[in-house]
Amino acid sequence: MDIKKRDFLLAGAAIGAGMAATSAMAQQKPVNSGKQPSSVDRNYKPRRLNKCIELWEDGQPAYYTSAGVGPGVDPYEQGKRMCKTWADVIAYDMEHGSFDMKELREFMRGLKDGGGTASGHRFPTVFVTPPVIGLDEPYARANTWVLEQILCTGVMGLNLCHARDPRAVETYAHMGCRYPFMDTPGVTAKLRMQGLRGNSASFAADIWGVAGGTYQHIADLWPMNPRGELIFGVKIEDTYANKNVNMTLAIPGVAFAEWGPGDNNLWLNGYNSVADGGLSGHPVVRDAQGNVVEDVTALPNMKAVRQQVLDACKKNNVKFLNAAETQPGHNNVIQQIKDGTMLVATGPQGEAVAIMGREYTKRRMPV
Repeated sequence: MDIKKRDFLLAGAAIGAGMAATSAMAQQKPVNSGKQPSSVDRNYKPRRLNKCIELWEDGQPAYYTSAGVGPGVDPYEQGKRMCKTWADVIAYDMEHGSFDMKELREFMRGLKDGGGTASGHRFPTVFVTPPVIGLDEPYARANTWVLEQILCTGVMGLNLCHARDPRAVETYAHMGCRYPFMDTPGVTAKLRMQGLRGNSASFAADIWGVAGGTYQHIADLWPMNPRGELIFGVKIEDTYANKNVNMTLAIPGVAFAEWGPGDNNLWLNGYNSVADGGLSGHPVVRDAQGNVVEDVTALPNMKAVRQQVLDACKKNNVKFLNAAETQPGHNNVIQQIKDGTMLVATGPQGEAVAIMGREYTKRRMPV
């Protein structure tokens, strides 16, 4: 197995798109080959703003890639370019990338000015991995402002890293992401926490192309609010989060979850040695005979965690996120879809994974 494939498997769904390329490389890749599934509806008309939610409502997986923003990349021009991407969803990394609101705003402004997608949506769905984590409730209460700042750029989703404490997740989702409406039509969940988002989000409303009042009523968490256009995800990626996964995914407003094999490998298997003399910098695992285990996702303890998160997703109607590839095996995109994956990290293979998956599910929405 070559180094690229090993890197891909180690990264898994932890960020997926973050392993795809450097920003400069992302600029050089074709944005969209234009290849459509044979089942495409050329007369398709979108029903809502969030392309990812619309696909999920149709029982279709969504495929994501990275934003490609970084040193030497003009975020506005990259946003315009990425509006035409083959991907349905764009992951914008602030967990390891820069927490730069101006850069994110410029990227979103570029997306808005990019001319729309082939499916008729204003732009692909964007979710951000914020730099704050789901440590505990006091930490979350002190950091809801981070989510407010991110949402005010016009993104349509968040993916919370290290979602350890259900009360922290609830705090971020209900206080950090919502307006203070407790009597929203269609929201039947009994909520303990009232939203903290303030009255003015004019920049985000402009990005979405709606009036400010309209934005306030639809900038809510789906599927808790059927009219909501925001998706809130969690990363179940360490032993603390694993222990609480059933309670976490039962929280109203959690839309998707991943099992983070990259981080779970560190927590479960440790840093035993470094392959190729340390050139790759990636931790590897050795079996009882001392042989290097290339695909850590196939280890029994890793498979158990993945299954635990997948089962909790199915129980709570939460969409499962996992990486996929085109090669045969348990990471193959068709096998992942059969397992229940509904948000696909495409990794280095990018569009090829999405092409294979869309053909298998007979997707109608244009790319």
